[in-house]
Amino acid sequence: MATKNKQKVALTPDNLNRFLAISGYTYQRNDEELEQFELLYENYDFKLKNLRIDPDEIINQSFDVRGSVVKIRDEEEQKDIDELRMAARKGNEQIPKSVLDKMRRKHKDGNK
Repeated sequence: MATKNKQKVALTPDNLNRFLAISGYTYQRNDEELEQFELLYENYDFKLKNLRIDPDEIINQSFDVRGSVVKIRDEEEQKDIDELRMAARKGNEQIPKSVLDKMRRKHKDGNK
């Protein structure tokens, strides 16, 4: 098991591969990297404990993709965006004053 010798080491181009291996982004290449990886993640709560991960399914792209849709915008914000898109598409046509005011307000507020 890994020893609890925590040292701060500056990240440089020379030790980048070692850092990536210790942090788990690449495979550990020797026992020292493996021990440091285990030390880094010894208290990590792995959330997929009851899920079987089959690397062959990932490589062959035959795995069952289960995901969820995450809404980024609410309906009111999407309505505002659609209005502004419509105004931008119309170009030189007359844009309603309410839309122009909203565009100026958003520009002045820094798109907040």
